[in-house]
Formats: sequence, structure tokens, C-alpha cells
Amino acid sequence: MLPDAARFRLDSCSINYRDSQITLGLTSTSPQGRCPSCSRLTERVHSRYHRTVADLPWATFRVRLEVRVHKFFCCNKTCRRSIFTERLPDIVQPWARRTLRLAQSLLAVGVALGGRAGSRLTERLQRPTPPASLLRVVQTAPIPQTPRLEAVGADEWAWRRGHRYGTIFVNLETHRVVDLLPDRSADSVAQWLAQHPGITVVSRDRSGLYANGITQGAPRAVQVVDRFHLVANLREALEAVFLAHPTTLKKAAVNTAQALTEKVAPAPVTEMDQGRRRRPQNGQKRQERQQQHRHTARVAMYDTICRLHEEGATVMAIARRLKISRTTVYRQLRRGAPPEPKTRTVRSSDRVLAPYIPYLIERWRGGNVTGQQLWREIQAQGYQYSSSTVRRFIASLRRASEAGRPPEVEQSPYTRPQGPSARAVSFLMVSRPEKRSRLAQLYLEQLCQVQDQMAQLYELAVAFQTLARERRGEDLEAWRTQAVNSGIEPLARFSEGMQDDLAAIQAGLTLPWSNGVTEGQVNRLKLLKRQGYGRAHVALLRQRILQES
Repeated sequence: MLPDAARFRLDSCSINYRDSQITLGLTSTSPQGRCPSCSRLTERVHSRYHRTVADLPWATFRVRLEVRVHKFFCCNKTCRRSIFTERLPDIVQPWARRTLRLAQSLLAVGVALGGRAGSRLTERLQRPTPPASLLRVVQTAPIPQTPRLEAVGADEWAWRRGHRYGTIFVNLETHRVVDLLPDRSADSVAQWLAQHPGITVVSRDRSGLYANGITQGAPRAVQVVDRFHLVANLREALEAVFLAHPTTLKKAAVNTAQALTEKVAPAPVTEMDQGRRRRPQNGQKRQERQQQHRHTARVAMYDTICRLHEEGATVMAIARRLKISRTTVYRQLRRGAPPEPKTRTVRSSDRVLAPYIPYLIERWRGGNVTGQQLWREIQAQGYQYSSSTVRRFIASLRRASEAGRPPEVEQSPYTRPQGPSARAVSFLMVSRPEKRSRLAQLYLEQLCQVQDQMAQLYELAVAFQTLARERRGEDLEAWRTQAVNSGIEPLARFSEGMQDDLAAIQAGLTLPWSNGVTEGQVNRLKLLKRQGYGRAHVALLRQRILQES
């Protein structure tokens, strides 16, 4: 229980069960002391000095140390101190009321949790500390010394999103934060880099601000553009292309649904199916009647809105008369045609089945399979949910086959008549092929067949991602030439925009350095900032993230 058993003698020990506290009386056994001013050793004892400090708790008991130390005479006549108190540098700091090991423990709590949350934890650990005291411990802790840096990553972090930003620097070799700047400017970045002349590689995003700062502060350092941001810029160019071709996206979705349901022959009827057919379908018929009733009401509302609008009624008057919102009136007037019957509502549980729909339809066409059997088969492929969803989908296939209509496979945006959004398709095209579902891959194939330009776009997107993932920067110029000559304007703009930052982009597609580590540290910084509930200033954030690193 003693912080240093070789230096102290235990004189007394008292336990207060009511206050859950242990009090230890200690006496220093050191025969000499070193003057804090002139560092001269002396053995001349002046008197005794009593100190009371808190120590780490023992079980559920708080521990208090009542320490008797020496006061010494300084033998150096030229020293400004004639009498000094014995120092205990390895146990407790001068004038401190906590031992070093207790202070380090509180520092770890304050760095990890902050003020209020840390205070609640210390109370449970039998060392109650106010939030302000925890933050004071963090703020007064010495900042770790910055090691010699060679490769660093620079990125912005939002102090107040859209209004105020700072800069974070991360050591790419050790993945640790080395500094946090309160602003985002080329001058501050250049000044910080000039203080660390050993830096040879700086990873960044495509911000011109950081490019100028690095050029000023570390002109000999190699600038590396992060590959993630390059792929993100490519995705934005793809989205711009898809926004200009909404009809193509819809047509590809329709073709995908047809490819899933074409040539669906009725499965061989088994005894189990005959038993199912004998069961009453009252619930299904009731649901169909309710859906038809709702559709009739929607059509009647649309007709009424159009009639009142033709008679000269204002949107506000129509909304008040029908007791609906103006947004609904505007939406119905923009339709141009009565609403179509809605397809069955996709349950949230059915969405987990979307990647396995092509396989289930293919197996069901072969016949002599049940929902339970198919559930076991897709379980081996990674499906982790219940069998009821599979059985429900197979039942819908069976009902559609008996009625002579295509099965309902609207389990995904890739098969809906309106098609997926341009943003969703752009993310799909830059995703890794091994992570795409069968349905998503089928949609991309149908999209490339609808229009030759989409096939060319897909090839260029895959080629650029290959450059980024395999770090084949030597092929960048050839890819840029193909993009410019493709005739796809957003892709040509993306290629031409690389010219001003070509050297850094070339390095990013060649060297192994990446800014992913920096992005991860920015995410951690956001967590620390939110723990402060808006009251954490930059100095405290800097202390916490540097102490954690």
C-alpha cells in the first residue's frame, strides 16, 4: 500500500469504517536532502514538516497519507535558501495534495472521459473528484515531446462546422497525433512545418490551402494526395453524368427486374403445395381489398384536385377544402396522370434477402424445393436471418406463377420502376466488385447494355480505381487521355482538374502513404469534442488528444 516502502516507515494505521477511509502515518527515513535551488546535499536537519496527501484507494476505502518529512539547513552560504523542505519527486510533487500515482490515474480518466463523465467514474472508484479538478489535471499535464518526424498527414477538423476550422497533424509512421492547430490557414501550416525541418513526406487532401502551406513551409517535402479523395472526386463526376441520364437509370432498373423474372415457369406441384392451396387465403384477399380501396381513394382525390384547379381554385383553397397540405396539392398537380396502384409494401425484413434473390429464383425454377431447404442453402452463403422471410418470398413466387404474372421482386431500388438515385449508382460503381450483391452487379450489367456511353463510363471508372488500389501511377497519363477523348463532359472536367496538382496526385497513386490515418484521428477528435458538450476549448482538446496519443 505504500508508494515507496524503502523510503518510508509506517508509524500508524487507522481505519474509519463509517467514512470508508484508511489513514496511514508515514515518516521519511532519508538521512539527507538536496536543496531545490543549488542542488547541494545536506544532512543538517532543522525540524519536521507534516504533509497530508491522498493516495490510490484500497478496495472500497479511500487512502490518506499523513507524511512527516524533514526540513534541512542548506550548507551553501551563497544560496538564496537557508532552509528547505525535503522533496519527494518520485512520490508527490511540491505543494501537491495527491500522490503521483493517483494524479496519473486521474489524468487517464480525464483524458478518456472528460469532466462530468470522468467525475462520475471516479466517484464509483472511491476517489471522488469534481469535474473542474479533473480538467485542471488534464490541462496542467506536461505535453509529450514531439518525436522526429519524417512523414505526416495534414487535414482539417471542424471546430464549428461551416464557420470555424482547425488543422490536425498525424505521424503516418506511428499513427499518432503530433499537434493540433486552432486555425486553418496556409501561414500556420507553413510555420508549423518550418519548425520540423526533418519532414520529407506530407499527405493531404486536394485542398489548395494546404498545398500552398506545404510549399512554403516544406518546399523539399513530397506532397501526396490521398487516394480516397481522388476516388471521391471520381464519384462526384459519375453522379453528374447519371443526373443527366435519369431515363437510362430507370430503363436499366426495368431490365433488371425483367432479367430476374423472365421465363418463370410454374414449379412442379408437390403434396405440400396442394396442402397449402387447400388453406383459406382470407387474409391475403382482405389485404388486396384494402389496397384497392386505398388506391380508389387516391385516384378520387387526384381527380378532385385537378377539377378544382381547372375551375380556378387556388392551392390554398383546395388544401383547406380537402383538409390536406399545400405540399400534397402541389405534388398531385405535378403528376400529370392518376396515381398507379402501389405494389406490395417491402418489409424491412425483406431487404436483408435482396442479395440472394437471383439465387432463390434460379433454384425455385428447378422445382422440388421448399422455403426451408432454400433457407439452409443461403445460410451457407452468409445469410444470418430467420427462415420466415425466405418462405414468404417463395410463397410470393408461387402465387405469381399460379396467377400467370411475374413474381414480385421489388426488394431493391435496382428493380423498382423509378430506378435508383444517381447518387446511389455512383457509389455502386466505385464500390469493390467483391462487395457488390448479385442484384447490384446485375443492375450494372443492364446499365452498360442500355447505353454504350454507360459501358464506356464503367470501364473508365474501373480503370481509375485499379490505378488507385494497385498504385499504378505510371498509367495515369494514359487514363487522362482516354477520359478527355471519351466525350463524357464531367469525366473530362475531372481529368483536366488534375493538371494543377498533377505531381501530388502522381505521388498519391505511386507511394504507399495515405491520409486514412489522419481521417481516423479526425473522427476520434470529433468524439472528444462532443464529450465536452460545447464547452471544450482548443487548448483542452489539444491536451486530451495529445495525451491519448
